[in-house]
Amino acid sequence: MSIELKVYDNGDHTCLVWLPEDSRPISNCRGFSIRRLLNGKEDYLHGFIGFTDTDKLDPAAPWKFPLQRYMWWDYLVKPGDEVQYSVVPVIGPDKDHLSLDPSGASPLTPEMPITGQRTPHVAAYFNKGIIAAQWVSRALAAEPKDSKIKELVAKPGDALRNGLSGLLRPSILSLLADAKKNNNKVFAALYELNDEELIEGLTAFGKDCNLILANGAFKKNTPPANDENHAVRAQLKTQINVFDRIVKLGHFGHNKFVVFCDANGTAERVLTGSTNWTSSGLCTQANNGLIVDDPGVAADYLAAWQRIKAAGNDYPDDLVNGNSSAKTHQVDGCAVTPWFVKTSAAQDLEFARRLINSAKEGILFLFFNPGTFQEDPMRWTLLQNILERHNQSGTAFNSDLYFCGVVNQEIAELTGGNGPHKGKKSGSLDPTVAPEPVTLYKNGIEPPQRLSHEVLVPRNIKDQFHAWEKELLGASMVNIHSKVIVLDPFGEKPVVMTGSHNLGFKASNANDDNLIIVEGNAPLAAAYAINIIAIFQTYRWNSYVEAHRADSNVWHGLVDNDQWQSGHLTGDGLKEINFWLGARSDLISEESKSTASGAAALPAPDIPARRAIHAVSAHSRQRKKRHVTT
Repeated sequence: MSIELKVYDNGDHTCLVWLPEDSRPISNCRGFSIRRLLNGKEDYLHGFIGFTDTDKLDPAAPWKFPLQRYMWWDYLVKPGDEVQYSVVPVIGPDKDHLSLDPSGASPLTPEMPITGQRTPHVAAYFNKGIIAAQWVSRALAAEPKDSKIKELVAKPGDALRNGLSGLLRPSILSLLADAKKNNNKVFAALYELNDEELIEGLTAFGKDCNLILANGAFKKNTPPANDENHAVRAQLKTQINVFDRIVKLGHFGHNKFVVFCDANGTAERVLTGSTNWTSSGLCTQANNGLIVDDPGVAADYLAAWQRIKAAGNDYPDDLVNGNSSAKTHQVDGCAVTPWFVKTSAAQDLEFARRLINSAKEGILFLFFNPGTFQEDPMRWTLLQNILERHNQSGTAFNSDLYFCGVVNQEIAELTGGNGPHKGKKSGSLDPTVAPEPVTLYKNGIEPPQRLSHEVLVPRNIKDQFHAWEKELLGASMVNIHSKVIVLDPFGEKPVVMTGSHNLGFKASNANDDNLIIVEGNAPLAAAYAINIIAIFQTYRWNSYVEAHRADSNVWHGLVDNDQWQSGHLTGDGLKEINFWLGARSDLISEESKSTASGAAALPAPDIPARRAIHAVSAHSRQRKKRHVTT
């Protein structure tokens, strides 16, 4: 028996996926433990859950709480760490007589450096948000008793703020600081702005900072209520160059990007993504940031910035016409296409739809407020296009296409929650037809899983911090704010779509937004894919715990026999594992090997994405065990 193991890293955490080489159950296997070498120090990752509710973890033998699954996450890594893993079967006739089986373990993986740098000129960073569970309760316990979460996440240096903001906040601050040190000019377009550290990062540039500041999530169309940013706007106008973008009701100046230019104003790199420059954007919502260090891509963003500035508070033809076509740039051997809206005929969505309809292996996604489902295909949200891939009467139907995603639709007093049901074919899949704020999608054919507010706050916070729970639910209707689609992350043509764009027709037709589409960058696609599956699984786990709390018969913990494997190693369970494993290691050629530093030559666009940077074959010819690290 041998085990194939693949490890992915996105700077925030690692994701491990494994499978017995023959895809058959292991006799007397009660689960797996993960042996880890973190900077050379050995320990074991475990599942935190025993065989009964009363089981207590033995710190000297954590592997006695084995993992009864074939995918796991390690959140205890940080950039600069080097990590190695081996998956070890835990075997025994029953739960009271367990032992590790090192003879059946996967080979120890090569050293993997943790980094957010995906390829030499493309980097992606993620925060954690309140969906993170176990460690959040420990961070809350260390805070003063009467503290408020909104105050803590806005306080520079606070441990909870630092933890929730993950790599995203320090990466943005570092980018700003480096640009200031190099006498750069910055051109920013922001929807919201209130975070103290980020404001200081901008004001440090003085008049070398040029900021288009929109009016945010305003509720009325009369001043000053139509300007969420009126206070910070007045504060900043004496320190930096501020250009007002006060759009009317029905529109949002929704961009969140910064162009970094040299001292002469020539564009060099751009920061985009989903993150609003607020303490909630950094900390309580799940968000991402993407840095593209390429003059051509940056110049497109700077040109869009200039169009917005010239447009004042309106949407003139020059703005719309300039947004209605896009250039594709070659960056690190991959195609990068930035789109800006408002467009004249949803050209950005049409470009994305063609790629969605071409996906061959899988689609993963995070949506925030994509809008209600529509009858007219030209007005469909991209979520509808994704779900249409499992519509048997559709022209792009593919029953084998892997699906996994999370949609956060409801936000109080903004989207209205219960939107009208517009779509007949896929209506039951429309996240706006039910009041639950978060919906999970899996495998396209299964009904979506609606999650109530009870599931959104982890049980350990409910049990220990009742006051915090009320504040979290009251202030955090927006849990998933990332807007991401990943196509075929382990296939021959991986695609990542992200930006400020909510991936629906309204964004394309009425807002200021940007959507950047990256084709062929396998490390980037893997980084976003494992961010998505980690969010999905955290919510799925919270739903299990909540169901068990309400009815102890629903779920009892680990299974005390080896039959737990059967559901994973057949049908959709096996298909899912194989999707995440991607290519078998014997398909990865010697010339595709490289290090995570990006020093090796990148694959040309026609090389299968499974041979991308980070891929290292550790094939053991003597034992004929297969192992891949990506």
